[in-house]
Amino acid sequence: MKRLTPKALTLLALVAALPALGQGQTGKSELQRELEYEVMAPCCYGGPVAEHQSAAATQVKAQITQLISEGRNKEEILDMYVAIYGERILARPRAEGFNLLAYIMPPLFLLLGGIMVVYVINHLKAPATSPNAARRRNYNDEFYSRVEQEMRELGI
Repeated sequence: MKRLTPKALTLLALVAALPALGQGQTGKSELQRELEYEVMAPCCYGGPVAEHQSAAATQVKAQITQLISEGRNKEEILDMYVAIYGERILARPRAEGFNLLAYIMPPLFLLLGGIMVVYVINHLKAPATSPNAARRRNYNDEFYSRVEQEMRELGI
């Protein structure tokens, strides 16, 4: 097994440190990044403000930075935006009231769909002891015996 050279170790350390260096350059806290992905761009609700390139998204980013510097927590900031724009501003609906269906229905549909698939597969295959299977075997036996008889008559 080969040993890593000092140059290779240095290169590996630099590659491992790249993500951390990229985070330090933006100067954004983890809370700010989370909020920017949880608040939709109010101009068109086409995506989170972190990914949106509009004046409204830039303004919301600046507001988030200011609110964090004032010492507000995540829930206070989200509640403020919901009060101004409504629930539509949230990228992920809150799990309460009617919105709870958005969290319950997908796993429920997957479970019910899986049960239906298993049920259909189990009822489509015919068991070996069914009368239809015996009739098919008899039909095949009759068919092969008739083919053999016709081949004997033809001398094949």
